[in-house]
Amino acid sequence: ISALPTDTNLASLFSTLSFTPPFSPHLPPPPAWQPHHSGVTAVVEQQGYISLRLRHDVVLDISANQTIRLTNNIKNSIMSLSACTNQMALVHPKGRILQYGPRVEVQTEDEVSVKNAKIYPRGISFTANNMALVYLLDEAGARSTSDMFHDLYATQISDTLFMESCQREGQSVTTSIRQLDKARYWRTEAGVECWVIGHVFIQQTEDGLVSVENELQHGDMFVLKTSPSNGKVRFDSRFMQMTASLGDESHVFLRSRDRRLHYSGHTKVFTVRNAGHSAGFDEEGELRIF
Repeated sequence: ISALPTDTNLASLFSTLSFTPPFSPHLPPPPAWQPHHSGVTAVVEQQGYISLRLRHDVVLDISANQTIRLTNNIKNSIMSLSACTNQMALVHPKGRILQYGPRVEVQTEDEVSVKNAKIYPRGISFTANNMALVYLLDEAGARSTSDMFHDLYATQISDTLFMESCQREGQSVTTSIRQLDKARYWRTEAGVECWVIGHVFIQQTEDGLVSVENELQHGDMFVLKTSPSNGKVRFDSRFMQMTASLGDESHVFLRSRDRRLHYSGHTKVFTVRNAGHSAGFDEEGELRIF
């Protein structure tokens, strides 16, 4: 398994990954932008993107083309969404997720095994590094198949996606400065701090929970959330819903239409579901078909 090249561009990002076989909210009229309220700062980095440094060590980066990266430094999670919105990457202590077009890959690692799954139009394929076979779960049930999976732990996939999605032309800094100059800020009576940068709407509650909404012109809504208190992250779109968390509810969960994946950080049980069928790996890492 080799690492993701560091000099790849967006067009080649997903074709060069290493393989391993087996919007608009209803906004009240806000006051002018206040860049240093409550210790929150916003700067334009040399690479040409806006960095909004929120409370509780949460950082939101927005590129000139509205690519998003949401970093929770306290709980070590990073989630990125490309400007075209059909590529998403998550790095979380309990697992990693990469969406590219109609395909979503998930990888988890624990003391039992390394587990991989891919949701795609044909069904869900899955395997583990202690298994000799790859399995497919589709409308007919579970059976062996052949497939390959990206090694999502080979590189920092969320950072790579964000940086490769950023505009590299010279006007990106100018564009970001202009977007920041037009940004709006206000605080609600409930103590929720709100920002609007371009078509991205950001909220942070008093306990640190950050919600980011990106609504496209055709009405599709994308929501990213992260909590510095419990390490929970959430991503919602018309195509996919995903959550991951630490603590007593430690898990990774993914749903895309009628296909689901659940991994328990406590029991290490890894389960995929499709068309009324279920299969996966139990606490000992053995294959189970339900």
